[in-house]
Amino acid sequence: MIPTLIVIAYILVFLEFLILTGAFRFGRRERKRSARRADYAPRAAILSPHYGWDDQTERNARFLLAQDYPGDWEVVFITHKRDGETPDPSYEPLRALAAEHGRARVLLASNIVDNKLDRSQKVENLLTAVHALDPEVEVLAFVDADSRVRPDWLVNLVQPLQEDRVGATVGARYYVPHTRNLATLVESVWINIQLLWQGDHPRGMVWGGSNAMRRELFERADVAGRWENAPFEDHHLTNAVRDLGRIVHFAPEVIVVTEMFERSWAQVLEFTNRQIIVTYRMGLKTPWALILLMYLPKALIVMGLGAVYWNYPPYLLAIAGIPLIDVTMCFASFWLLPRWLRREPKVLGSHILASLLCPLSMLVAIINALNALFRSEIVWGGVRYVIPSATECRVVGRETK
Repeated sequence: MIPTLIVIAYILVFLEFLILTGAFRFGRRERKRSARRADYAPRAAILSPHYGWDDQTERNARFLLAQDYPGDWEVVFITHKRDGETPDPSYEPLRALAAEHGRARVLLASNIVDNKLDRSQKVENLLTAVHALDPEVEVLAFVDADSRVRPDWLVNLVQPLQEDRVGATVGARYYVPHTRNLATLVESVWINIQLLWQGDHPRGMVWGGSNAMRRELFERADVAGRWENAPFEDHHLTNAVRDLGRIVHFAPEVIVVTEMFERSWAQVLEFTNRQIIVTYRMGLKTPWALILLMYLPKALIVMGLGAVYWNYPPYLLAIAGIPLIDVTMCFASFWLLPRWLRREPKVLGSHILASLLCPLSMLVAIINALNALFRSEIVWGGVRYVIPSATECRVVGRETK
């Protein structure tokens, strides 16, 4: 019985190895294919919702305004009213930035709580921008305010959209911790390990922090209509692409960087739980199920059998190999990163440290997945939401502490 359980764990480790090697093959193949694509630069609008303001947010906004895109493009910054008529602190700094740059403008969205709108504030901001776009805009690109982009970000997102099979292009986020705080490192590997799952497979998902879609497909799939009662925008974009019979295409060079500083365990669990609750409640059960299928059996075997066979070296050695291999594969994912990111200061060192905590990150993911079975309520941006189903979002009100 015990050897059988250990064999099951190693089968799961082997499946993860196959996923890792598949990610390497895809990245190498896609980079070659990208170099052969014809030039494609339709008129594009970058939609960037904002909440709050600090030095890092300003730096990210300036990077976004430095796009090297051969076609016509603009950046639409969107923030909202805090309460009544008071704008978010990001509004005035964004207006000042837009005044410096001829390709930028700033919109002010309604507050969802005050206006009793049953969708997230981010979705309301995006809808405000979509409805204000020039009819000549052909491509919509989306990016989060905490994302640092490169000058070729828009080019690399837009190029694959010329292929008819592509419904949306997506990048990925890479967390770079600037601290050795345990919670921060665990959160970074929780995010960064998702690079392994990227590719052109049918279950690809849109990540709202860095993606693009042709406007014609956006309107044909009635994405704006799907967002009317949406907590998160990316899950509806994913379903829209699938309903159109197209794929979500991962662009391996489109990695955006988020600089991370001190994070508490409460903040990490709030963020990770929110991500998985929304994934589960929005009906995207495959990624939720994969967490339990790939991580839970290994965790039970390592913790349970490791305790039982602590004084029995043959079994203990086999059991200890499971997290050791996971750590090794997590470190190997460093080579999935584009060369420019691997060369950045602090990236290699923080990746090594975070990789050592890969097993702990998997335990957090298991907690997230189990928690999602029993919770449909999240707090995001100071607002409490309930997500009854894949097509509903109910705003409870502002979160009071």
